[in-house]
Order: sequence, then C-alpha cells, then structure tokens
Amino acid sequence: MIVSFLAGVMQKYQKSNEQMKDIDVQQFIAREVRANSIFSIRQIDKKVAYDFIRQYHYLKDAKFFSKFSYGLYYTETNQLVGVAATTNPQGNVAMKGWFGLENSDQTVMELSRLCVLPVLNGTNATSYLLGNTIRCLKREGVKALITLADDSRHAGSIYQVCNFKYYGLTDKKSDFFYYTKNGEWKVNFRGETKDKQGVWMNRTQKHRYAYIIDKRLKCLYTEQPCPKKTETQQYDCCGGTGKVLDKRFNVWYSCPKCSSIITTKNTLENYFE
Repeated sequence: MIVSFLAGVMQKYQKSNEQMKDIDVQQFIAREVRANSIFSIRQIDKKVAYDFIRQYHYLKDAKFFSKFSYGLYYTETNQLVGVAATTNPQGNVAMKGWFGLENSDQTVMELSRLCVLPVLNGTNATSYLLGNTIRCLKREGVKALITLADDSRHAGSIYQVCNFKYYGLTDKKSDFFYYTKNGEWKVNFRGETKDKQGVWMNRTQKHRYAYIIDKRLKCLYTEQPCPKKTETQQYDCCGGTGKVLDKRFNVWYSCPKCSSIITTKNTLENYFE
C-alpha cells in the first residue's frame, strides 16, 4: 500500500527523462540510503531558483530577493529537487535590530525561500539542503544566516532541526489595505494613509531564527525556548463575515484577506444587509 502511494506521488511530479528512481525515493524515505549518496548541492542562478520555487513553494510566484541560491540535485539524472535562496536582510532596520550592524553590511544573509519536491517533504532532504547551504555561505564569508517563519503557518521546525537559535516573535504590526481604481486591494507599505480609503488589518507575526556561523557575532535579541511544532496562530480578519469597516469614512468593504476584488456598500447594496 505504501509502495503504491509513493508510486502515485512520483508519477504526479516526475517528467520522462528527469525522474528520480522510485526505489531511491522509497529507500531514502525509509532512511535506508543517505542523502549524500543520491543528492548533490551546487549554486544556481536566480531564474532557475525562481522557476522551481514558483511551482513548489506555498507562496508560488510572489517575488523574492536572492543573492546566493543553491540547488539540491538528484545526482543520477541531474534533476533539481530542492532550492534554498538567500539574500541581504530586508528592511531599513533589520541589521541594526539583529546585530547592531549597518544595512550596508554584506556578512549576514537572510533565507528568503526554502522548498523541495512535495514527495521529499517530511524527509531529511530539506535539512540536508539547508545544512549544506550554510556551509556554502561560510565559504562566501557569511557570518550568520537569519530567517523568519510565519507563525500562522509553522513554528520553524526545520530550523530547530538544523540547530538554529530561536529569538522570539517579531512585534505585532498591521498593514493598511487601500483600493485602486481598477478595483483591487493594494498594501500601503510607506507613506501617509489619512486621505486614502481602506482598512487596517493585523499582520502575522514571524518567528525569528538565526544560525551564527562566526561565533564572535552576537545577536541583540534574547534567545528563547523554541516553539513546539503545534504552536501556530490563527488570525481573524473579518470574523467569517467577508466584510470589514473603514471607521473613518464609515464604508464597508469586502475583506482584503478573503478577496482581491473590492465591493463596497455603495456598489453592492444588498451584500452587507
């Protein structure tokens, strides 16, 4: 039964001349073969990383930054089966907050994406890829790798497995969603919002993790006990009503988290009755 399930999964994700051998997958999942006996790691360009991530990562084609990207390859057929993308930390105060460094510093990287083929989820392929990514970054002179895990999706178990240290949750924040003339929601990351019609929505918090390569580098956040795998949060955007109120202008909108298309009381009178 397990064999037939694996075969079905493999058929879904394989292509004719670049497929992983079913027997290798089964033995790897059963831990009968080691990762380094069937996989290899090498640096890849951003386009290769983006094409793979767009297909297999849960964020799909959401844009991301990448300075160093590494691919996990099934050695026998040279098939790309996993990607780790890293970049300079994003945000105006990211480096100062983490390590007291200037934003121009190039010695700290942030893990922007990490994913493997679905058939390899739950195996140590991901930790093998991430561990080797850290070794590659060390050769590039990188002193630390930081990452953020969305607390509504997961607790960052893979980082715990790879011996990252945990530094608590990011501060609670909210984003302002405003509507455009073509009837779509946009997020106002910068600039004033007082003259824009829209609504404030709570942003998910992120678990902070860091792997310190150079032990002389000290993190300014306080290390904390790691969260458990089951510790994920649920965020209520509209209470299941599908509508939110802009209290400043007393206008109801369709919920921006539930729909990318805007409706208002003025354009759909009966929708909110």
